[in-house]
Amino acid sequence: MPVYKLLPQPQAYGYEVGLLIINLLETHAPGDTAHVGTYDYPVLMKVVEAAEVTLVAKGDRSIEADIVAAAQEMERMGVQAISSNCGFLLHYQDAVRDAVSVPVYLSSLLQLPLIARSLRRGQKIAILTAYAKRLTPEVLKLAGLPDDVEAVTASIETSAEFRNMDKQDLDTDAFGDRLEEAARQMIADAGDVGALLLECALFPPYAARLQRALGLPVYDFVSLIDFARQVTHRKSYE
Repeated sequence: MPVYKLLPQPQAYGYEVGLLIINLLETHAPGDTAHVGTYDYPVLMKVVEAAEVTLVAKGDRSIEADIVAAAQEMERMGVQAISSNCGFLLHYQDAVRDAVSVPVYLSSLLQLPLIARSLRRGQKIAILTAYAKRLTPEVLKLAGLPDDVEAVTASIETSAEFRNMDKQDLDTDAFGDRLEEAARQMIADAGDVGALLLECALFPPYAARLQRALGLPVYDFVSLIDFARQVTHRKSYE
């Protein structure tokens, strides 16, 4: 039998990836970053009470210490990588990665440099986001989008399905309809788009539908978290 490491602050053993969860009332469908059924491996989720979405979206520094403390607690509980359920936690990526010793991937937007280098020169990246006004050129630059690659954005934040998520049940068909409509219009307006990135952690349940509808590679939080898990828990062929 192998020897197992004693953890300094375990509630349970065996968590592989830790997720920082923002403080927001919403329904999480299977495939959503904050739904445990999304993963084929054990994931530890921790709600950061101070991380209200309005503060996170603008990168408010008053909540940074709480976010860092939550990440450190998850590391003490044994997770080997840390991610989140909000793309705008990108604002806290540097603070968290400097405070822990495991890999940190707080935002789906961190995939932008990889996507950019996978496309033909001149192709654009389409991004579906929760808050279009907050996804500024400065945020995209912070995520590592190369200067020579154009990103176009769209949101469904004004739709009833999105605005009322804290007040009603989630109709996944209707929600998916709004996402597909927004994506189709964005791509039609943009022209030569080579890939779609879903910034919001609520959007991955619809990734397969969007891929079928658009015929494009689709990246999201789940593709990022699966990557984080893969690089920290490689399969042995011995």
